[in-house]
Amino acid sequence: MPPGIVLPVEFFASWFVKLKCLPEWEAFLAAASPDETRKACDCLKTKAAKLSFSDEQRIAVMTALQEFGVDCLYAVRSSSPEEDLAGTSFAGIYETILGATLATIEEAVKKAFASCLDYRIVTYKCEHGFDTTNPKIAVVIQKQIASEIAGVGFSLNPVTNNYDEAVFNSNWGLGESVVSGIATPDTFTVDKVSRLLTHKQLGKKELSIWLTASGGTEDKVHYRSVEFTLSESEIRALTDLIIRVEQLYGMPIDIEWAFSNGNLYLLQAGPITAYVPLSPEMVTSPGERKRLYLDVTISVQGIYKPLSAMGTSILKRFVSRGVKQIFGVRPFVNINTSIPWVAWGRLYLVLSNVIAIFGKDRVARFMVNMDPLAAKTVEELDQQDYVDRRHNVHPPLYFILRLPVYLFRILRAFLCPRWAQRRIETVVKEFMHDTRELSRQNISPWDLADKLLTRTFCLVLTTSMPPFIASRIAFEQIKRLVGKEEAQLTKLERALPNNVTTEMGMALFRLSQLPPASAQFENAWQDFVDLYGCRGPGELDIASPRYRDQPQLLLDQVEILRSSTTEKDNPLCRYEIAQQERKEAFERLCQTAKHGWLSSMWFRFCYRTFEPLAGYRELHKYCLIFALDLLRERLLLEAKSLRAAGRLDMESQIFDLTIDDLQAAASNAQLDLRKVARKNREPLDRLEQVPRLPALIDSRGLIPRPAAGSPGEGEVVGTAISPGVARGRIKVLHTADEKPLLRGEILVASATDPGWTPLFVNAAAVILEVGGMLQHGALVAREYGLPCVSGIDRATELWQDGTLVEVDGSRGTIRILSEPTN
Repeated sequence: MPPGIVLPVEFFASWFVKLKCLPEWEAFLAAASPDETRKACDCLKTKAAKLSFSDEQRIAVMTALQEFGVDCLYAVRSSSPEEDLAGTSFAGIYETILGATLATIEEAVKKAFASCLDYRIVTYKCEHGFDTTNPKIAVVIQKQIASEIAGVGFSLNPVTNNYDEAVFNSNWGLGESVVSGIATPDTFTVDKVSRLLTHKQLGKKELSIWLTASGGTEDKVHYRSVEFTLSESEIRALTDLIIRVEQLYGMPIDIEWAFSNGNLYLLQAGPITAYVPLSPEMVTSPGERKRLYLDVTISVQGIYKPLSAMGTSILKRFVSRGVKQIFGVRPFVNINTSIPWVAWGRLYLVLSNVIAIFGKDRVARFMVNMDPLAAKTVEELDQQDYVDRRHNVHPPLYFILRLPVYLFRILRAFLCPRWAQRRIETVVKEFMHDTRELSRQNISPWDLADKLLTRTFCLVLTTSMPPFIASRIAFEQIKRLVGKEEAQLTKLERALPNNVTTEMGMALFRLSQLPPASAQFENAWQDFVDLYGCRGPGELDIASPRYRDQPQLLLDQVEILRSSTTEKDNPLCRYEIAQQERKEAFERLCQTAKHGWLSSMWFRFCYRTFEPLAGYRELHKYCLIFALDLLRERLLLEAKSLRAAGRLDMESQIFDLTIDDLQAAASNAQLDLRKVARKNREPLDRLEQVPRLPALIDSRGLIPRPAAGSPGEGEVVGTAISPGVARGRIKVLHTADEKPLLRGEILVASATDPGWTPLFVNAAAVILEVGGMLQHGALVAREYGLPCVSGIDRATELWQDGTLVEVDGSRGTIRILSEPTN
């Protein structure tokens, strides 16, 4: 590394004392708008430029720099204590001054110092929760390297997230042209395991920056721009260096480096913040066969935010009971043979093990109904990269012996759908009554959790799941009989009865039609809250507030429905129209079923099973959410007691604990629950910093993606989910309550859960990044007869609000008609 000195935070303490006595500092503290803050920052930077070294500061700096000689040139860099932390990166915002001399060193230091007052720094700090009223900065003065080649390196591939690849960008001259982005550098990708160069791309290198002997820099245009900057030996040296630095820090690292006179210099190193980390037990060693994971919380539930520590522990217990009861084995013991895996607020399928049992093609076909984008990716993957036959993953004997019982329940529902329907209605009523009574008992939260989860899974396994599976079997038979009548087939899934989520949306509309502040409205409101108050955005996480906790969410939707629907255009009318279309589609398909009258009879029989049972797809989750809501109320009571005892700072902090933590706290009064909560939050906070979690990821961090399609001119192509064509203006929502969705707008979201259901009432069509035929957003879109397209990569980034588009849910296309008007 180039030698140098550091001017620590204390060096600049006197400067901050002077600045904080100025009226400009008072204006900065009082700024109430972005414009006021920007003006205050500019004024402070002007004042900072007029500061000067004290005699003590000047003597200290010049004395320290004497050993480098009077002709030495320097690079002056900021080194804020808040810069380049594990979760934040200020790279490129603070000032760097190159080619400074002894004569200009004071001005260079002042410029670097003043950059901590820049408006961009203040804004970034605000967004990441830093204190903006107490800025700190240190400055590094390094001997300037007159490099012939320089650039940056990443110890993982920042595009694919692959931990086994290092990527280097380089240009001639100083690295500033690469760091500042003023030139397109060469790119080299290296396999860190084999040390082999796997890809290189020639950059245009439009401009390069060079150090001058007298100080400062000069630019050269298109200097050797048709030549690659690095040789194979230099690439190997860089690879060895970045691996050593990564091992030293124990985390992914980016570096700045330079070659000068045949020597490689490390100029700077900092953690890579924008990457997807994995729980340690999910990571395989470099060079080992990899495992492939499917994030079910994204593909099925549409939840990108990590579940809380409490939510994770509850989900893990629920899944554990399910696997134990169905397969007779304990999950989460050996990831090499497990199917589900819960870690860091996520529920995964160990897809490698699923593929080992069923084969890649079958798994890909099954996943189409869950996540078509992930299914296409799996279909294109090389199975040999992920399947290890040595682990001998196979169904356990317990499951094989119990299989006849499961099959009998499914067959009974298939043959007697009306009986199954009546039984579900009876059992669910008993479940709601029994669990409410159970929640009123004076038992510990962990005992209540065990009893509620056991009761819920028993209902799902014996009552709600077999009829739903029977309905899917019936629908597969229908598809086989009618062939390629895709448009008519999708209509069969519209406006199906017994869907608790659709019923919630229509109940909300009925509520909106009642006179506000009337006794009739209050009674209907109470009935609605009793049934659906347990729900809400992100409801799978027990930490997420419910409609019962935040009634204003529902009241806002009631008001929107009241003002934007008419007698002939409302959810009930659309539901009835969709019902009629479904019946008409059924009659048409009866006539086109293959192989004559016998085939037609079998088609009718299958539809007789499918129609009353398919809507129960949402019932399993509703029952789980109902139980979670009861447990949530009990946990909040426990949180009040712990806060009163001084063991928690706030009641919501209980969701940063696990059920096991609560049980341990009951037997150990000395257990520091605040410390435990902070530790539990660490990995979840890391995941929350990731801009977008992937549905698929492997055990070396690689995020596999399908090959790019070939859309028509002006079109974006996804997966057709619900037929029909609609035109409207885009409204991009990242959360259900981010902003109102007005009547006729096109809802664009990464994914949706039942908390989004009220928004579908006003939507003209739906565009989703994630979601297959059985995902929540697709289901509700079909129920309301809305055109829907899913599988659009980065859907929330492709369009701006107000963009006029045409959504064709039959072809799976989105076509831009006009850009938004200001």
